[in-house]
Amino acid sequence: LIYLRPEHEVVKTREISGSAFVDFPVSQTVIYPTYRNNVAELAKITGTIDSIKADKDITITAISIKGFASPEGSYANNTRLAKGRTEALKQYVMNLYNFGEELISTSYEVEDWAGLERYVEASSLPHKNEILEAIRSNREPDTKEWIIKSTWKDEYRFLLDNCYPALRHSDYTIE
Repeated sequence: LIYLRPEHEVVKTREISGSAFVDFPVSQTVIYPTYRNNVAELAKITGTIDSIKADKDITITAISIKGFASPEGSYANNTRLAKGRTEALKQYVMNLYNFGEELISTSYEVEDWAGLERYVEASSLPHKNEILEAIRSNREPDTKEWIIKSTWKDEYRFLLDNCYPALRHSDYTIE
C-alpha cells in the first residue's frame, strides 16, 4: 500500500449545498412558514445551519442563496418574484439566526428554463421534441412560453401542474 499524506490546510473550508422549495401564494413575496409544505422546506435550510452551528469547531463564513422562478407568466413579473422571494428567504434566515447582512449573499435566475428543459428531456410528452426545440430557441422568454402554451395546450397544462412548481426553488450553499 502507498500512503499519501494529505496536504496541510491552515483553514479547512467545506461547503454544504441544498435546494428548498418554499411555497409562496400567487404573485407574493412574503414567506408564510406554515403555508403548504413550508415547514419541511424551511427545515431543510435551518437543519443544515443548526447542524453546523452545533459543532463548536466549525464557523459559518458565508451563506449564498439563489432563487428561481418558473417560466409561467411574464418575464417582468417573474423578475420581481425571483428577486423578492430570494430577498424574503435571506431576511427569514437573518432574522432567525441574527446573522449579519454581510454573511448572506443572494442572486436569482428569473426563469428556470434549464430545469424545464431537463424535465421535458426526461419526459415522454407527445410533442417532446417540438417543445424542446421551442425551449432551446433564441426567442424571448415570454415568446417561448406563449408558443408552448398556445401550441401544445395539454402538454403545457401537464407541465404547469407537474413541473413548474419544482422550478420555483431556492438553492443554498453554506461555507
